[in-house]
Amino acid sequence: MKTTWLKKEGAEELLLFFNGWGMDRRIGDHLLAESLFDGFQADLLICHDYRTLEPEAGVMSEAARYGRITVVAWSFGVWVAQHVALPPIACAIAINGTLHPVSAERGISPEIFQATLATYSEKSRNRFNRRMCGSGEAHTLFSSMSPDRSATDQLEELEQLQEHFLTKGPAGGTAWSYTHAIIGGRDLVVPAEQQYRAWNALPQTVIADMPHFPFFHFRNLQEVLECTR
Repeated sequence: MKTTWLKKEGAEELLLFFNGWGMDRRIGDHLLAESLFDGFQADLLICHDYRTLEPEAGVMSEAARYGRITVVAWSFGVWVAQHVALPPIACAIAINGTLHPVSAERGISPEIFQATLATYSEKSRNRFNRRMCGSGEAHTLFSSMSPDRSATDQLEELEQLQEHFLTKGPAGGTAWSYTHAIIGGRDLVVPAEQQYRAWNALPQTVIADMPHFPFFHFRNLQEVLECTR
């Protein structure tokens, strides 16, 4: 896994953001810029590229120095975060993802997952991103923060994630649990009904018109955190 400090200024609180599959730091850069404009105070560490589930050396030791750590995880990052040895977590928010990432009942349909694996290419990536964004207009906006990665690179990550899912199962035996789930009613990747079932015992915020990509509905990180208050 790759980790990038987007803000590291000795704040009391750390926000630890687990990005979705195929992404890089660019979404985090966008969110941080919007958040700083509204007075975001915490430090920010972003995790992405899950070909391995091991963070870079020393990163979690640095994270453990913070007085309060909040996890925000999106899409497959929700599952990944539960399989990483993290310091004590005060609050953890899952956005459009579950601990059963490939599941007919509580995640992505296995048939759709396999079809994505079998056909993913530079050409099909464009179709996938449009589906993720939910509309042509949102897809156009997404291009300003889309990852600087090739389709081959993303496919390799997806193949490795499949191996992780098969070998490690739904939960990582960590000492922390998610405290809130944010569910997009127009998610065409992880359908809302599956998310409801996956998080039926957890407080939920349902945003009826939100697609799988949530960061046009949430202007900044503060708005994500407000869902838990």
